[in-house]
Amino acid sequence: MTAPSHFRLRLWLILSVLSAFSMWYYVANVWSVGQPAQFSDLYARWWGAHELLLHHRDPYSPAVTREIQIVIYGAPVGTSHPGDAAELAGGFAYPIYVVFLMWPTVLLAFPVVQDLFLCLFVALTLMSLSLWLYALRWRLSAAELGILAVFTFGSFPVLQGLRLQNLSLLVAFLVAATLASLAADYFTVAGLLLASTTIKPQFVILLIPWLALWIMGDWRRRQRMAWSFSATMSALILGSEVLDPGWISRFLTVVRAYRQYTYGHSLLDVWFTPRIGSVVAVVLVLVVLALCWRCRSYPAQSSLFFLACSLVLAATLVVIPTLEPHAQLLLLPGFLFLVRHGRGIWRSGKIARLFLTAAWVLLGWAWVAAFGMLVTAIWLPAGTLLRFWALPLYTSPLLPFGILIVLGFLLGNETKFFPTRGMILEA
Repeated sequence: MTAPSHFRLRLWLILSVLSAFSMWYYVANVWSVGQPAQFSDLYARWWGAHELLLHHRDPYSPAVTREIQIVIYGAPVGTSHPGDAAELAGGFAYPIYVVFLMWPTVLLAFPVVQDLFLCLFVALTLMSLSLWLYALRWRLSAAELGILAVFTFGSFPVLQGLRLQNLSLLVAFLVAATLASLAADYFTVAGLLLASTTIKPQFVILLIPWLALWIMGDWRRRQRMAWSFSATMSALILGSEVLDPGWISRFLTVVRAYRQYTYGHSLLDVWFTPRIGSVVAVVLVLVVLALCWRCRSYPAQSSLFFLACSLVLAATLVVIPTLEPHAQLLLLPGFLFLVRHGRGIWRSGKIARLFLTAAWVLLGWAWVAAFGMLVTAIWLPAGTLLRFWALPLYTSPLLPFGILIVLGFLLGNETKFFPTRGMILEA
């Protein structure tokens, strides 16, 4: 490695540590101020599993939900009328088979469970990064991997997920493991893992149809994934029905309530209106699948397949009814792709440079704003910063759309960027 390369590595290491420290400061001292100390997204999943497995109580019931609210909010949520969606706020809003994940912890005290899951989430996030790099066929030095890891753990989506103890971190790992398994030709394992991701079905609502199309592109070789996925889903659903008969209808009721009490709208709903946004979402999904259609015959080891999956995950964040930044963990493969092939994209033309620059500006703004708050805190009291708590999050609603555009542009111009099936032009 040349001296300039060593210098660049040191510079990026310093920048990554500074960015991560700034974001950690923002999350701990600005964003999370005023939140109940006992608040945890994990608690509802744990208590629901505890009550179902030990006392055979329905985790979707208003009674169990009130018990959860008392712990995470300090008191039951007030409602204006019977049947108000707020009655189920903060409750058990997952498919019932998430209890299979939680069952080893139901006899433990919740603070112990929190510590265990914090360690688990940190390990899974690091493994997710490694799995995405494996699927991308990108080998890095220890120093380069360390820099990427610091940037990843210093991003707001990861820190929010850790602070809230949200299972998004687990599902992001399962998605990464699914595609890494495909890259290794472990189709049966990939089907099992893909089924496991449905504990957060909104995260894979587009990935599953896309992979179904991809499987059909070479059914003889890839059918094991379809059978594995179908068998695992059948086992999860039937096993859940044995535990809690009729759970699907109650789960759907909770999902409808969840969309109301959490302002469950997609980015398109916000930019347009819910009615127009739904139409735009359908059109967008069709366009994305049309772009990916040509990739259905490509092997899982190809750059185009990785790009198509990254595009589908970015489109998912645009159309699903959530604005939570921790969901943006699904954008990690897209950004890794841009880092991996950034030089070739940059040299390919003005439009590509414009899109690439816009993507990095949208990503980098959160760190720049957090650093500004860190520096400002030297002179201003902490209370003053709270008035600007949303500043680092200003570009968050635009980030999925930005990465969607740049990835869609690359895939739509595959003949320019991909003269061969798996390689992007680097010169």
